[in-house]
Amino acid sequence: MKTLGRLILSAALAFAASLIVAGLFLPVYGIFEGGTHDCLKDGLGTCFSMIPLSALIYGPLFSIFGLLIGTPVFMTVLAWRD
Repeated sequence: MKTLGRLILSAALAFAASLIVAGLFLPVYGIFEGGTHDCLKDGLGTCFSMIPLSALIYGPLFSIFGLLIGTPVFMTVLAWRD
């Protein structure tokens, strides 16, 4: 039962982390690469408005890879803490 709890918690943490990374992808990418989404040039208001768009566009892709990679990583970290 303890292992199942760790697995569910690890999957939830991996999903949340992947959505956060997906939301911050376009603003951070825009800072380094320029292009149409540049937070330094357009201001913070435009940068914050890109976060939901970025999560909507890249969310499914990042969530799939985040769950596949992040769940075992979080599971290992939670197991080490005991």
